[in-house]
Amino acid sequence: MSRSFALAALVLAVATTLEAAPPAPRPATPVPVPTRVAVATESGDTLLSPTTQLYIRWDGVSAHNDAYKKSIWGPVMAGPTGDSIRTLLAKAPKLVGNSLLAEPLLDGKSPRELEANLTDLKHASKLFEVIADRGVIIGAEVREPSPSLKGLGSALGGLMGGKMPGPEALVPDAQLLVVVPNCSAESDVLFSAIRLAMRAGESNIEKLAADTGRTGFRFAVPKQGGPPFPLHSAWWVEGKHFVFYVGTMRIETVMKEMAANVKKGGITGHALYQRVNQDPGFESVSRGFVDAARVVTLAKGLVGPFVPGVRERIDDLGLAGLKAAVFRSGFDGKESRATWEVDLPGERKGLAKAIKSEPLQLADLPPMPPDVSRFSAMRIDPAATYNAGIMAVEALSMTAPLGVDDDAKNPAEKIRLRREYLEREFEKLVGLNIREDVLPHTGDRVVMFQSPTEGLSVFGTVLCFSLKDPAKIMIAADRLNRGLEAIASAPIKVRKKMLRGVEIRELYSRGFGFITPTYAVVDNWLVVSFHPQAVQGFVLRAKGELPRWKPDDATAARLARLSPNYCGLQFCRPESTAQNLCCIGPLIIGQLALFNRFSQSESDYDPFDVGLIPNGHEVSKHLFPNLTTTYCDASGIRVEVNESFSVPGEFIGLEPIVVLGSIFGFLN
Repeated sequence: MSRSFALAALVLAVATTLEAAPPAPRPATPVPVPTRVAVATESGDTLLSPTTQLYIRWDGVSAHNDAYKKSIWGPVMAGPTGDSIRTLLAKAPKLVGNSLLAEPLLDGKSPRELEANLTDLKHASKLFEVIADRGVIIGAEVREPSPSLKGLGSALGGLMGGKMPGPEALVPDAQLLVVVPNCSAESDVLFSAIRLAMRAGESNIEKLAADTGRTGFRFAVPKQGGPPFPLHSAWWVEGKHFVFYVGTMRIETVMKEMAANVKKGGITGHALYQRVNQDPGFESVSRGFVDAARVVTLAKGLVGPFVPGVRERIDDLGLAGLKAAVFRSGFDGKESRATWEVDLPGERKGLAKAIKSEPLQLADLPPMPPDVSRFSAMRIDPAATYNAGIMAVEALSMTAPLGVDDDAKNPAEKIRLRREYLEREFEKLVGLNIREDVLPHTGDRVVMFQSPTEGLSVFGTVLCFSLKDPAKIMIAADRLNRGLEAIASAPIKVRKKMLRGVEIRELYSRGFGFITPTYAVVDNWLVVSFHPQAVQGFVLRAKGELPRWKPDDATAARLARLSPNYCGLQFCRPESTAQNLCCIGPLIIGQLALFNRFSQSESDYDPFDVGLIPNGHEVSKHLFPNLTTTYCDASGIRVEVNESFSVPGEFIGLEPIVVLGSIFGFLN
């Protein structure tokens, strides 16, 4: 599961951990929600609307400096890797300055403009420091259009005169706010950073009007070539806080709302806000929520009248049952912790039915290699997953004319006809009746794993599906081979090989490029991979001729401490990811240096210091396996994360794609 905001916060924290000020003493017992809310009134949350639909907050480093130092970031930043990171950050202003000072000088800009750029650059170089010290708050909300009496009168007058109302009459009130709390004294740093970004994009900015009573600037939307709907953007100091706003609401209206929000306590009275501020059992560093019920209701209300069938599709996909999503992340000793909760009370439909609540045990896993770098296992409902897939494809192609729904009497019938048509076409393509030939004979466990010994990361991915009736699945596979020829747009040659009494089928076709799809039915598992070697290893482990994965003592102890009855388990060795990134880094940077070399004279050649990329072993020695568990019950789905370091999509393993992209880019 992607933890992009938490990751961004951690990356920023790495850059400033050692320089951060010591935190204030923390109470020995959990702080009650009302007390936390009272503290939040002094830290920028009261500026947000009480009906905010998206809320994310990162507290910064200073508020949790001790926790950061106790985590893996403490020893990482104290070693050579920390030195490299600090050196890279120190070089950032120079890199930015080259484009903001040298290029304008060559373009003949005035000395006054160059001096302004230099001043802004000096201030902006402290941006990381300010954000790390103060943290950041993000709030967003979309509301139905709220036309004024003047606007209604104008629209009615226009209609009577045969003129349609402008887009502003139909555009919803949307706002995105980014707040850096308690930083009015350092506002010049943020003003300078935004000015530099605007100049880089050749955007026009102007000071806020004096009657707003705020110090700040606004983005001047061009009259020609601007967006087809009202768009406003501004940044200013609101009390003790710095605010950046973009949305369809007028800036003056947003300012008035903020003043009213502060008097009402802002977002602090929101039930989801109070929920994410409860003690999660670890030191929370970031938290947030999505008020999904309001978002779904709004989507149905705004889009439904204009796009027939949207409401029905939202209901069928199970999105109407989605009430909220909340997350909290932080530290527990060396571990980075996070909890993600999705509220799905009541009857579930569509996507919400795909995950089964039956517990998953280690004994339920297939025989994986002892050096497995990552695996994900989940209990699913095969029929519900297939149904949800058909629904999702139909929803994504809802505007495509299929020709089977022209005579439909209502949206529900139209959707049914389109789904039936898509399912029939898919079954013709693969040559199988999925509902009769596959689903009744398939189990409820799906496992994906990778081993560096059996394949290059993503190209060594192995998919395993548990089976109820292996013999019938093999019969279905015979028919599937014929369907794959149509998909590959080329003949397929099937080579059948026996290994320890198990038939392995390798598929060869020019349409497959450099991969050789291979599958076998081993005991009660259907095993599929991009190359034969991974399937061969599975067979030999199943027969007891090769060792299989089992958790080491430390990992077993951590698993034993996790909440039981999980239906999904994800395991990842982050040292593998870190080492791969450290190996790829010099290749990519080296190629970028080549482009730099040919674009400048030798006297100007200033290559990137490849030696700043840390040694993979030095980075990885601090890391330990990441564990993620998924739970499903009557209230919804909960995901618990216990890790050392992660990157988005780590369970897929995308490092080889980066290498190939670098190589092919060099050749071109």
